[in-house]
Amino acid sequence: NFFGWPLGADPYYSPENFATKIRSVGMWFSNYNTSLMSPTPRIYLVPIGEDILRTPSGEPEEIRGWHVVEQIIPEPYPIVAQDLEPEDWIPLNDTVPDVFTAVRRHVRLRAYPDGGFDPSEMTYDSRLVGRSVWNTKWLLIIPGASLLGDPVEGLEQFINGPEIPGGGGERTGNGVTDIKLFFKTYAYSGY
Repeated sequence: NFFGWPLGADPYYSPENFATKIRSVGMWFSNYNTSLMSPTPRIYLVPIGEDILRTPSGEPEEIRGWHVVEQIIPEPYPIVAQDLEPEDWIPLNDTVPDVFTAVRRHVRLRAYPDGGFDPSEMTYDSRLVGRSVWNTKWLLIIPGASLLGDPVEGLEQFINGPEIPGGGGERTGNGVTDIKLFFKTYAYSGY
């Protein structure tokens, strides 16, 4: 299947589509306790591996990979004739408002307690939109500060559940049991 694992309960992505891109993404935490932790947790989902695409006119098995670095290409300021008069005028230095080719930062995405799939809980305004779904590595970061006021305790409750009252620091073991990820995708057909 798409992620290189034997096909099972994962979606099947057709080899006739040379590029499958992300339209939106959704993330759900099973057994997430909103009575103890924030009902609006935030996560980072960052593609850190190679973006893989099939060749549009080749065989379905023929693939290409790219290491994508998202960089800022700022829109230049409009110039007028008097801007061109100074002898030391350099277009790149004098018309670009930001650092050229600086690496763009990813934004946090909203995750939800798992109450079943709900299309209204999909995120469409992320830097992932338009990226290839077929990436060799993904990094999921769950900041403890978005779970609870005390970030360390937030992660402990997320993983191991709350402390047992009078249990000397022992935890219930009733933390998050599963993290569900859903991509809504679109594709371009080839050959």
